[in-house]
Amino acid sequence: MDYIIFGKNKLFGELPVYGAKNCELALLGATVLTSDEITLQNCPSIVDVENMLILLESMGKKITRMGDSVSVSGHVTTLVPREKAKLLRGSGLVLGGLVSAYGEAFLPSTGGCAIGTRPIDIHLDGLRSMGVTVLESLDGVRCEGKPFGCNYSLRFASVGATENLLCAAVLAKGTTVLSNCATEPEVVALEEMLVQMGAKIDGIGTHSLTVQGVKSLHGTAFAVIPDRIVACTYLACVAACGGKLSVTNCCPKHFDAFLTLLESRFEVKRYENAVTLQTNGKPTDYGNVITSPYPGFPTDAQQILLSLCAQSSGGISVVTENLFENRLAHNASQLCQMGADVTVNGQSAKIVGKNLHGARVFAKDLRGGAALVVAALGAEGLTEVSNAEHILRGYDKFAENLRAVGADVRLR
Repeated sequence: MDYIIFGKNKLFGELPVYGAKNCELALLGATVLTSDEITLQNCPSIVDVENMLILLESMGKKITRMGDSVSVSGHVTTLVPREKAKLLRGSGLVLGGLVSAYGEAFLPSTGGCAIGTRPIDIHLDGLRSMGVTVLESLDGVRCEGKPFGCNYSLRFASVGATENLLCAAVLAKGTTVLSNCATEPEVVALEEMLVQMGAKIDGIGTHSLTVQGVKSLHGTAFAVIPDRIVACTYLACVAACGGKLSVTNCCPKHFDAFLTLLESRFEVKRYENAVTLQTNGKPTDYGNVITSPYPGFPTDAQQILLSLCAQSSGGISVVTENLFENRLAHNASQLCQMGADVTVNGQSAKIVGKNLHGARVFAKDLRGGAALVVAALGAEGLTEVSNAEHILRGYDKFAENLRAVGADVRLR
């Protein structure tokens, strides 16, 4: 499956943002905490989300989708099916909830993007601190025993570990204090939904969470937050090829670091739930950018930025990736196929802006694939981005939406 893009078409109009993939996966993972019905609104029909629903259904949940709403109810088995788990990395987000609700869980090896190692050592170390017996083998991870309250400081502010340990803590006996937690908007959304379900959590939105375990949780309805990385992607598209684009149904404060970078180089107007970007030529460069946990520059937008740096107007930009070791090198090599001047040294890339040309390139991961589409929109001629299945994991109707604002792009 390929995206076929003819570059240099300017974009004009408006694109709404849908629910965040990474938020919905965490919320769906938390549905194992109760058999009551949980209804999630603003749910995109994208591959990763649908695979998570397939996983939950295979474990015993009843799934009902009506438009952009998904309802999940029923008890589950504590054994995550291997053939379903390998469909997506997010399957690991059921681990904390299963242990908390049932006192046991088995998680086989999972799938996901080839952007580097993403170990769950912090997840497992935290569960051990809660008194859970964790047995690791080549087949997967087996957890046994109900968690108890404890004090635990995450070695790194991991989003997934924060989400899993939070789910483990809400039904644990006693009080759990989690320190050095991730504060990404998707984590905050999970915290807020758990409170709506009856959890007792203090410190929402901060690096320190105090969780008083309760005996049970109940169902609720909750709206998935807008996808900040999709918003960044749309803005990068118009920055690459020119025009004027309004990105609506978003939360600008959730991607402030990305917006701040654009505001110094384009005409950007922020509103409560929208951003408009208008171009007047390409910037000389994008400076020196280093990825870091929220509220820093997001790793999920790093490859998108790399595409913009590659086609800047002759200046030198430097991008450093601090979180995933393979996320930088692959897209750098693909951009060079399009005529980019990118030199990678370890986890940093030096980019000299040039005019790009079309080429056949391939996506190795979700955000990297979207970033290659961004590069293609600003390049001269025809570009084919193969392995488009990766992009479909996180973007709903990507080609169709871009065509609606003037892009010449189709999925083949």
